[in-house]
Order: sequence, then structure tokens, then C-alpha cells
Amino acid sequence: MKIQTLLKSIFGVVVTVLLLPIMSCDSANNLSALVGHWLHESGGTEKTPQDMELFKDGTGMCDGNSILWKIDNKRLTIQSLSLGVVSDYELSDYRLTLTDNGKKITYLNINNENYQKSLQKGTFTDSRDGKKYGTVKINTQTWFAENLNYETAGGKCYDNNSANCDKYGRLYNWETAMKACPNGWHLPSNEEWQTLVNFTGGNKIAGKKFKARSGWNSNKGKSSNGTDIFGFSALPGGYSASDGLFYTAGYRGLWWTTPKIEKGRGALSSPSEYGNYLRIFYDNEYIGYRYSEDLFCSIRCLQD
Repeated sequence: MKIQTLLKSIFGVVVTVLLLPIMSCDSANNLSALVGHWLHESGGTEKTPQDMELFKDGTGMCDGNSILWKIDNKRLTIQSLSLGVVSDYELSDYRLTLTDNGKKITYLNINNENYQKSLQKGTFTDSRDGKKYGTVKINTQTWFAENLNYETAGGKCYDNNSANCDKYGRLYNWETAMKACPNGWHLPSNEEWQTLVNFTGGNKIAGKKFKARSGWNSNKGKSSNGTDIFGFSALPGGYSASDGLFYTAGYRGLWWTTPKIEKGRGALSSPSEYGNYLRIFYDNEYIGYRYSEDLFCSIRCLQD
């Protein structure tokens, strides 16, 4: 059975036995080298396993479901109680490539120091106030790696607390958002946001890759933090409504965008030219758009 088909089949199986004999390791079977958190190189798709975490005791998780694994003679076995696959594997620094019938799937160890160094990170200093921002290049786009925190009329801190501006960036009204980014940067359009979303796996699953690896509140006892595989590091800064109150910091992030048209057609939950803000929730991986001119939301600036 092919790797993709089998691993997706594993996901529906509840594993109750977590003991698996592990072969003794030599230089050709370095078990410890495969221990880690592995993510699909391109962020994955709905039909491809995205997220594997392999533990040193031979247990693991694959897209949130339990698996067992071992290596022997440069062959990697991944199995549940009823299914199993044996695949050739190749390990090169932070890359793990599985090969089955000539088809290759490559994963990245996001905990590896060299992987972290490989992210195209930089810094930008806003000449208006001297604030320094992290930046990251993802595919062909260069983004702020944190929310804008430029103090201006039309912007405010969550709960009117400056510590929240330091943590989440500032919240801005719709009119201010159109012109808040510094020279050389701009508020991204729907098309530009969607380019990023598509590259990171699509609207149904990209939220997990957008989210920072800490800072998101748990969902029914389960972590709702992301993998942050591309260094975008989205945090749940919440929003402020027309009543002047503040909502959902720690649970939801909202970011302004520029739609093709000025007015929308009401609340939308799918990618649309009519939305003017993008949102990510704590309890799922979905990214969607809605429309309102009455909110204060976060800003991510995109390089011109």
C-alpha cells in the first residue's frame, strides 16, 4: 500500500497498545536521528499527511492520531494495530524523505537548529517611530513576522493596555488600516493573502501553519497552538467592536485585507473577494474571510 494512502488510513484507527519492540541501533539504524517533530515540506494538502511526531520509545503521532514506528536496515516501519507500511527513508540534516514505489514525500524537522536557520528571516525598522519588526520570506512574498504596532489615531491596544500592544500589536479601524503600513510595505489584498494561504495548504488546514507555537488557548484540554513551519507566527490578538469593548484575545486573530470591491455581501466563511478581514480561530485550522467596517483588527504588512 502506498505511503499516502496508508498513513491517511492510520488516522482513523485508535491505538490502545503503545508498546513496540525496537531494533538495536547502529550507525545505519540511528533511531535517535528520526526522533522529532516532522512537517510536510510544502505544508501539506488535505490528502497528504502533514504532521508526524516520532518519540524515542517507538510511539508517535501522525496528524493527531497515534502510531507506532521502528527502523531496521535503513527501512522505516510505521504502523497501527491493523495496518503497517515499510518504506525506504533518507535522512539529510533536517530533511526526512520517505520513498515508496518511486514516489517521495519529504518532511522537515522543525525543532532542528539548522532548519530554524534556514527560514528566510530578517528585520525591518520603522523610521516613523524606530520600532523593529521581524520579517520572513515565504515563497515569493516577504511579510512582517509580527503584527504592526505603530501608534496613530485610529489604533488602540487590546483592553487599552499597552502590554497587549507589545504582545499582539495594535488594533486598527478600517480607515486607518488602509494607510498604516510604513513606506515600502502595504496592507495585503485578498489575492495576496490567498497566495500565502494556498502555498501553506489551503483554507481548511493553513491555520495550523500560520499559528505561533505558543500563545493560543487550549481547546478542551488539547493544545490549539500551531506548527509555525514558515515563521509567520500568528497570535490571537482579538478585536474591538463598535461598542468599544474588546473580544477573544487568546482565542481568535483578525487581520485586515483589501477586497476587490468596497462593499461586501454580509458575513462569509469562505475565501471571497467580498471579505475585508481574515480570521483564524483557536479551535480549528480553518482560515476564512468576513466583511465589516466597524471593527478594530490587527495588521500584517506585506513588502511592496
